[in-house]
Amino acid sequence: MMTFPFRSPSTARPRLVAALLLLVLAAAAAARPADAAVNSARYRFEGNRWLSLDLAVAEVRTDVVRFEWPSTMLGIKTRYKAVIKVVNGSTHQVSAGVAVAVYDADGKLLGAGTTGTKVGTIDPGDAAEFTVDFDHVSERLEAAAQFQVALQTR
Repeated sequence: MMTFPFRSPSTARPRLVAALLLLVLAAAAAARPADAAVNSARYRFEGNRWLSLDLAVAEVRTDVVRFEWPSTMLGIKTRYKAVIKVVNGSTHQVSAGVAVAVYDADGKLLGAGTTGTKVGTIDPGDAAEFTVDFDHVSERLEAAAQFQVALQTR
């Protein structure tokens, strides 16, 4: 008859927890690129026109944004959205992430959204347009007075 060494649960559990913790920390470190960079800026809000932006991370910049406030289809109010153009002025491909937050005149947050490159990258010298939808928290968006843009590149 074969016998197997037996470890009591009290000694096996701490080792298992430690191993799982190391695995989670290693996965988190691998998922966060070391060369990611972020910058943000706040601007005065204006709806339904192109606004110039002066926000950059190295040679990648947000060029313009247009808030379609509200967006309409056949004259019916459908949603709130922002279209933002990101330009890659660098010599290498980049992935970009964009966050847009909208505030009222008192600086209270009214809504926010994020977008970015999902598949592929932005080639050197190229630009990409991203749409940020304000779908779920939109009750007070008509009171927008300011907005903030955050740009992250990898």
